[in-house]
Amino acid sequence: MKSKKIIVLGGCGYIGSKLVNQLLNRNYKVMVIDTMWFGDYLKKNKNLTKKKLDIRDIQKISFKGYDTIIHLANIANDPSVDLNTSLSWEVNVLATNEIIKKAINEKVKKFIFSSSGSVYGIREEKQVVETTSMTPISIYNKTKMIAERVIQSYSKKIRAYIVRPATVCGTSPRMRFDITVNALSKDAVLKKK
Repeated sequence: MKSKKIIVLGGCGYIGSKLVNQLLNRNYKVMVIDTMWFGDYLKKNKNLTKKKLDIRDIQKISFKGYDTIIHLANIANDPSVDLNTSLSWEVNVLATNEIIKKAINEKVKKFIFSSSGSVYGIREEKQVVETTSMTPISIYNKTKMIAERVIQSYSKKIRAYIVRPATVCGTSPRMRFDITVNALSKDAVLKKK
């Protein structure tokens, strides 16, 4: 059986750098596409190809021969989106539309998109489930919701999966200390408080 080939958009990021290492440990062939704004913490590996590229320029890369795209690339979190809302709409929504169209045209079988649990907004219900209505309250949340709708509009042409994680925390080769749990843990270890 030949090894599966996967593209990870945003593969040098906080989640991506952890995921890529796990895929490589399972012997997948992985191409990472990332702007590398926050560095590149991925170690060399014979099954890893890295491309430094903004996803808005995705036409410069071929998806042919790849089975799956995992789309993690975006302008993440409310403060970052608020710095440049136009850039956020371009990256988080418009580029996603171009990426999924290209994936369909180049015969990629699966498309996995990392959205956000924040698309639900602030809820009174005790349980929020996939069928709970989305009521995003920030521009970041809205870009995620609209990107989801764009992806769902292609559901008859590609197997698409949308994941809505809550705030992700923990260790990663590309650490983030703007996440409260990570910042508190760092202070506990290094400052003993």
